[in-house]
Amino acid sequence: YRLREYNLSKSGFRTKKEAKAEAEKLEKELERGGRIDKESTVYDLWQHWYDLEILPSKKSQATKDKHKLIGNQVKKYLGDKVAYNLRYSEYQQILNQYGVRVNSDTLARFNSVIRNSVLLANKDLIAIRDFTIGVKINAQKKASKPEDKYIASISDYQKLLTYLKGKMKYPNSVIPYFFYVQLKTGFRVGEVMALTWNDIDYSKKSIKTYRRIDSAKHIFVSAKTRTSIREIPVSDDVLQILDELRDEQRKLNIEAISDGLIFFTERYGLPTNSALNKVLRGYLSDLGITPVMSATGIRHTYCSLMLAKGVDISVLAKYMGHKDTKRIIDTYGHVLKELEEKENERLRN
Repeated sequence: YRLREYNLSKSGFRTKKEAKAEAEKLEKELERGGRIDKESTVYDLWQHWYDLEILPSKKSQATKDKHKLIGNQVKKYLGDKVAYNLRYSEYQQILNQYGVRVNSDTLARFNSVIRNSVLLANKDLIAIRDFTIGVKINAQKKASKPEDKYIASISDYQKLLTYLKGKMKYPNSVIPYFFYVQLKTGFRVGEVMALTWNDIDYSKKSIKTYRRIDSAKHIFVSAKTRTSIREIPVSDDVLQILDELRDEQRKLNIEAISDGLIFFTERYGLPTNSALNKVLRGYLSDLGITPVMSATGIRHTYCSLMLAKGVDISVLAKYMGHKDTKRIIDTYGHVLKELEEKENERLRN
């Protein structure tokens, strides 16, 4: 204990008293052995829940990483709050504080993981009052509306495709090719990044996806779900553009260093998420197209267009990599501007 206290005093603490207090805190944690009890903080409860239910689960690494980010916020706002002593009003005040800078979806997820953590403690017969019951999700930041996440006009969609063709000049940038293929397949950003020339089937006029590139680490990861492994039919113009891109890469012997990755340049390697979003915002601003969305919005746009063109929703769910139509209805159940009045007229008739 004294050695620990001495080491702490030599590790940046202003006084011996501060070092001793920290030493006592660490000793208490060691004595508890990481157990959850009436002295556990809300963050302790969250960590216990994460280690027991999330970490060993079959959830993707990306999903687990998102949970860790939420855990960081739990630690920031509730890391020193003993769960057993926390009152509803105090917790509501903390939620309100966090809600100043986030939207309602983010705040609701934050509250949900804390509730799950408290429930797990109760299952262990630790009588902690569920202070999350009845709280109000008072988020100040407005969540993006669905119509702010995709191109809402078929003519703008066609305009963007034409613009991208005019920007295609390899090896200056591979991004115009990237967006063109995404607009024609509805693949996730990571799925497009992971495409290799072996994934193109010219005879069947299709492109398959079975894995992704992790946007943060730039490494291959498995498909998001089992249904995310799929093959999408594509039009002749996509195959022609890919053919032209491969010819340009062969002139520079790019395949020798790219491991067959399609959207690769010698100078930049694979494009980053931030680069994709920055370039897309520039393209949309040049064209006067709104909303100025992220690269993920390209996927939304593809699905919206397919719905507008009358593609069967069950077939579309398969192409989007969803297990059923519920996600399509919940997320993409909207119509494009050119279709809306036509459908209204059909209802009138």
